[in-house]
Amino acid sequence: MDFKQLHYITAIAESQNITRAAENLFISRSALNYSLLNLEQEIGLPLFKRINNTMIPTAAGKVFLDHAYQILQISKDCRKNLEDMVDCARGTLSLGITPGYGQALFSVVFPEFYKAYPKYDLDLVEGNVKDLYSYLLSGRIDFAWSGFHCEEAGLEHTIFHKSEVLLAVPEAKCRHRSSGHYIQTEPADLSLYREERFVLMKSSSLIRDIANLYFERAGFTPHILFECSKIDMTHAIAQEGIALTFVPQNLCLPHRGVVYYPVEPRESFGIAISFRKGTYLTTAEQYFIDLLRRHYIPIMIPPISPD
Repeated sequence: MDFKQLHYITAIAESQNITRAAENLFISRSALNYSLLNLEQEIGLPLFKRINNTMIPTAAGKVFLDHAYQILQISKDCRKNLEDMVDCARGTLSLGITPGYGQALFSVVFPEFYKAYPKYDLDLVEGNVKDLYSYLLSGRIDFAWSGFHCEEAGLEHTIFHKSEVLLAVPEAKCRHRSSGHYIQTEPADLSLYREERFVLMKSSSLIRDIANLYFERAGFTPHILFECSKIDMTHAIAQEGIALTFVPQNLCLPHRGVVYYPVEPRESFGIAISFRKGTYLTTAEQYFIDLLRRHYIPIMIPPISPD
């Protein structure tokens, strides 16, 4: 086997389809299928189960892929290290970002990076946080600027900011005493709202993961009015008094007809740079991360009044 075959097999695993993998590799489907069959014959074991045009790794395939990713990553880190020693002005910035704020900050930071490193190429991947974590672990990207909830096995996280995720309740639907401040210090009993409707982030969102934890602990399945990918939309629906939602504390707004409550046990959502453990970061990559740190300004809220 050689590096080309390693790339081919990981591409099949990521696409779960021979045709899509071949398109991503810019080779013919027949050439990719021939390479796979040759490798399986050489190993003496099938690497994939073919189910309705979906390629599912076998037990042998999972072992092969685990080692293939490690080999490709070692090769990539070695190349980056040597290129950094020879000419730190050249290379490829392989970065993942989330839609929305990730895109907005990138559009501010990248022009400044480009002025310092005009000979650098860019491999930019957009996706939700879970996709970006998967791309990191597979070696598809080198680092990601995205949301953060908890440590992910195999990854390191440099956290820029963390904010508690609160229950946003329209004033007319409140079933708890209010201190008069729009952010409450006393936690809410989420089970009191089991008959209410909720607008939630899609299941690919970390905010949704946190909401699901809250519902699981409260012991009920919510009545979901709708799901979406933009937190400002869910927030706006709560402000109109239509449904409840969950919002990071740093995005809570006063005088909008909503009261925000903590929920026990408390969970936080953050912003972080994430990369594989042991990843070699070039001088340029470290500079780009420094730029993100310099330009990142979290939205801050007024302090909660003691009453």
